[in-house]
Amino acid sequence: MIRFASRTLALLAVTVGTAAAQQPATPDISRQLLGTWEGPYQSEAVPPGSLKLVVAKGDKQEWKVTLTVISDEPPPAGEVQDFTVQGNTVSWVQDIADMQCKSTATLVAGVLKGTAECSQGGAVVVTATFLLGKQP
Repeated sequence: MIRFASRTLALLAVTVGTAAAQQPATPDISRQLLGTWEGPYQSEAVPPGSLKLVVAKGDKQEWKVTLTVISDEPPPAGEVQDFTVQGNTVSWVQDIADMQCKSTATLVAGVLKGTAECSQGGAVVVTATFLLGKQP
């Protein structure tokens, strides 16, 4: 009985290990992100415009990222913070016009497709969607 249980557990471990090995790994898009990305954003709360996201790496391989809002009256924007890459998704935080904006984007067919939520006093006051294409 013990021998049967040991064989069953061993077979189960091999089966689980094989299934895990067959799952595709999420690609790392870090290299693809380097460069300048531009495109429109849309929001019901603010006038239309576009975004310019510049992604680089510093001497110590740390992310160096800037995001500029391009519109008729661009709001003051702080530094991009907490730029993170997980698989094919990026996220960051930036203060824009007295709001803290949290953005997330996924690289799909060469385009960063994302959303931003801007909060003030703990409440979300602006949401936006954006599509950024890499510039040559």
